[in-house]
Amino acid sequence: MRASSTVFITGLALAGAVSAARAEDAEILQMPDAAAILDIAKGFGSARMGKDDNGDPMISGRIEGVKYVIYFYGCENHANCKSLQFSTGYTDPLSAEQANAWNKKYRWVKAYSGDGSTFKMDVSFAGGITRANLEEQFSNWEAMAGNIKDFINDQ
Repeated sequence: MRASSTVFITGLALAGAVSAARAEDAEILQMPDAAAILDIAKGFGSARMGKDDNGDPMISGRIEGVKYVIYFYGCENHANCKSLQFSTGYTDPLSAEQANAWNKKYRWVKAYSGDGSTFKMDVSFAGGITRANLEEQFSNWEAMAGNIKDFINDQ
């Protein structure tokens, strides 16, 4: 009987811990909070807060040796933004064929041809997202950074 009570109490404690973790993750972010995003970015490498040419927040960082910028879009008076865009670029342009080859192979990060080669990943906050989902977006970007570097070096 005593062993059953111990197992039951341990089970309740574990269930409580799981519930607490889910409750923490249940917080839905309705818009990108620049300070929170900077905090997450610093967990993946160097990052610093700045402003873009319009005065909206902008984060510059480095993941896996790849420099990147996070732009905030749909902002109202430089706050209450609606979405983010991870971006990295190189001076050597990609041809349309090279960009298409990348885009055919990879789903989340898109390549663009033009004056320079650019890779972008959009994150929408429409309907809200959890912090865990936002951290997963950073994980996706981190995972793709090495692929971007290899792709550029092979061109």
